[in-house]
Amino acid sequence: MNVVFATPPITLEERYGDLAGAGSDAPSLGILLLAAVARQAGFDAAVLEASALGLSQNETLERIGQHRPDILALTSTTLSIFHAHSLADRAKARFPGLKVLIGGPHLSAAPRETMERFPAFDIAVQGEGEATIAELLQVLKNATPLEAVQGILFRDGEQLRETDRRPYIEDLDTLPFPAFDLLEGFPGRYAPAPFKTRQLPAASLVTSRGCPNECIFCDRSIFGSHCHAHSTEYVVDMIRKLHDEYGVREFSFEDDTFVTFKKRLREVCERLIELDLGISWSCLGRVDHVTSENLALMKKAGCWQISFGIESGDQQILNTIGKRVTLDQIRQAIAWTREAGIMAKGFFIVGHPGETRQTLRATLDFALELPLNDISVTMLTPFPGTELYDRADEFGTFDDDWAKLNLLNAVFVPRGLTRHDLEQAQRDLSRRFYLRPAVFADYLGRLARNPAMAGALWRGFRSFLKSVGGGRGG
Repeated sequence: MNVVFATPPITLEERYGDLAGAGSDAPSLGILLLAAVARQAGFDAAVLEASALGLSQNETLERIGQHRPDILALTSTTLSIFHAHSLADRAKARFPGLKVLIGGPHLSAAPRETMERFPAFDIAVQGEGEATIAELLQVLKNATPLEAVQGILFRDGEQLRETDRRPYIEDLDTLPFPAFDLLEGFPGRYAPAPFKTRQLPAASLVTSRGCPNECIFCDRSIFGSHCHAHSTEYVVDMIRKLHDEYGVREFSFEDDTFVTFKKRLREVCERLIELDLGISWSCLGRVDHVTSENLALMKKAGCWQISFGIESGDQQILNTIGKRVTLDQIRQAIAWTREAGIMAKGFFIVGHPGETRQTLRATLDFALELPLNDISVTMLTPFPGTELYDRADEFGTFDDDWAKLNLLNAVFVPRGLTRHDLEQAQRDLSRRFYLRPAVFADYLGRLARNPAMAGALWRGFRSFLKSVGGGRGG
């Protein structure tokens, strides 16, 4: 049985708006891992990264047809769910007998509503999909009842039937490495965001799952608060494979909790120092999970940038959103990071519950006070599966049109503010931060150290100027 694992076609402009030139074309690690599992179970698997390759829907259908699949397995975010359904609908019309599976973060957050709204999806795979996909493909091949497969929602005539949730995979090392070999043109055709890359070729990795924190704007539908991770050996072996076989020299760890597993973090760093592969890497981090000691070790192991979720410069806002950190903890973590010789990036959000013009100003002042190298400023977006999605009406007005939930649109407006207030605050924060002599000098230093990144950084800078130069309507 032949299976095509795919992302739906969606443009950089749809994903990043005016910042499309600074966007990422990194592949979906989820479908790479599912394809590897399917192949390990004896099925013919192909990967079609329509989104990262910039394919149109017609081009995507042509590529699907080349594989003549029995099953099309799609993954989708909330923003791309309409694109996924359109692709599924057209693919089923064009290839009679094709069965379409849907998974990914949006489906796991709103499984029944998604299946009710989008009839072209035949079977939904909820939560962690690796064990489910191996079992499901075998059941479909043998034409045995679907009720035996945990973790799915499927159509039975006009009815939707849901099976029991599948337990989390306790030992992630039982999974194969993602099937990078199935990616067309890997790694060169998959460009990361220019502002988070020091050298090329580059690859993104996820080495742990789950998040123990309880921010009300985060979706934990797939992995929940149950944190589990690959071992040091698995992580280092995967890095070595990508380095030795594909020449990858830059890694971006996209784990929510990469620095949380402190013993593993220390072991990974020590092994990378020992191997001396000449790689560089970046990661996400929480300000209350880093220490001056582990930061020094990370720097020695090749870490050059850590991105911290700062969100706001107002302590009451941080308390309201469940961040569970203080402004002083943020100051200390950023100071330690810079002292270690690691660049620090801050993620900020405008439009929190309880936000006012005063709290927006406090966030602007805080961002300018901190010794950050980069920032990212997005709109608070109540995604399905988050606490805020269910409670948004308590705090303001919310347009819950899934097609608009992209971190760019001011779909949620706190009481006392307007969309214009939020859009202006977002532009002001980005403009005031980046249009400073110190930041220009920082970027000139980066170019001097790595002239090969000049083209990517210039595209990113032009997109930045476009994004802060005017308003988005509405």
